[in-house]
Amino acid sequence: SAKGNPPAVVATGPNAINQAMKAIAIARKYLLEEDKPTDLVCVPNFEEDIRQSSRVCFVLEKTRPVRSVPSEDDLSSKEKTDPYKLAGAIAGRIREGNQVACTTKGPVPVLIAVKAIALAQTYVAEEDMNIKFCVGIVDLENPEIRSDTVTSTYLHFHMIAK
Repeated sequence: SAKGNPPAVVATGPNAINQAMKAIAIARKYLLEEDKPTDLVCVPNFEEDIRQSSRVCFVLEKTRPVRSVPSEDDLSSKEKTDPYKLAGAIAGRIREGNQVACTTKGPVPVLIAVKAIALAQTYVAEEDMNIKFCVGIVDLENPEIRSDTVTSTYLHFHMIAK
């Protein structure tokens, strides 16, 4: 934009949201490799009722580089994950002042993770907290594949609360 702000990204449906998250993760990677590294954080805004909707606007903001490394303490999102329970776990960890991240793979689990982050924001709003996240692409061992040498590519959502 004329002011140098990053664009917002609108996506509808699990596949589009998954692709948007991958694109933002790739953009982050390029921005972090520049001479003056910058990072991108996202705020998900659902344009309709979050229960039925899968249309989301990701408001992007530039920030200083965020260090985000997957760990065994990360939350995860899968096809059958309840976004309200995941949101409660995110909000609980944020209230305790802990690092919060969620690792996931696939369009539906990514949608669930994004919904959970948006819901967690509503849970902590009365405490004047704002939740943003940065998303990255990580290769991790996949316990569902019966081999120690096989890795799988995941999206890693690192939450930032202020």
